Amino acid sequence: MTASLNPYISQFGEKFDAEKSSQYRLTIQFSLGGLSFALLDATTQTLIALECYQSDLLTDSDDLFRALERALESKGLNNKAFQSVTSLIDNRYSTLVPKALFNEADAAKYLDFGFQIPEGYTVVSEPLTSMPCHHVFAFPKALHDKLQSKWKEVKITHSSCVFLDSMMQNGVDTGIFVQVRNRDFDMLIKKEGNLLFFNNFKFNTKEDFAYFLLFAMEQNGCSGQDTPVCFSGLIRPASDIIDLCGRYVKDIRFVDDPHTLKVCKALEEVPFQYYYTLYQLVGQ
Repeated sequence: MTASLNPYISQFGEKFDAEKSSQYRLTIQFSLGGLSFALLDATTQTLIALECYQSDLLTDSDDLFRALERALESKGLNNKAFQSVTSLIDNRYSTLVPKALFNEADAAKYLDFGFQIPEGYTVVSEPLTSMPCHHVFAFPKALHDKLQSKWKEVKITHSSCVFLDSMMQNGVDTGIFVQVRNRDFDMLIKKEGNLLFFNNFKFNTKEDFAYFLLFAMEQNGCSGQDTPVCFSGLIRPASDIIDLCGRYVKDIRFVDDPHTLKVCKALEEVPFQYYYTLYQLVGQ
């Protein structure tokens, strides 16, 4: 069934060449119901490709991985070698643990406080670079095994880890940062350079979204009149969610577009916030 999927974004620069894959850095983002991948030409430091899929057909690890292989195959990349491969896991099964309290042997127990982890999931932990915390997350072991079988040196991380580090290091001392996915969002509150609050919320409607955002703001002493809210992820300025939130939040922003890396002309039409997380990883 995945063979019939069509990407909602598919942009490849005119200088893209599958035969040069060994000089490309491949970054893949997996979420239930979706996947994306980006390519950076390391020789020119240019982001040369972005392709994104979203479908209810992508219901498990096998579906996601087959969809990825078919997407790569369509561009002549499926059996090519890359300079590096990084996989980004984008799900809700994650939590933060202060470094002073962290014990690797108890990693799964930290997740048990907030989630019922599905059977067949593996638990991974990684230290944050922006603060003394470990980020613990779980994802399907089948996906883990497929990635390592295909790319032995693959690096696996979590979207929330990338989001946390990038926002804590962005130079803004106080503010609220929101990363929007298809059906849920991460929310981070930063005060005087320190992490005050971080959580993930699942939503179905724009009213759900606004309620969770405003409730978390109120509970943490933030006013919509004087605290900026910065959005990234799958959201545009002209959207029902932004329109509703704008009734209660005076200062709504979208993530800065520094483009310290070059971006091919084909990608100039894609809203930067859509691929912000991939962009943070692809240049590492």
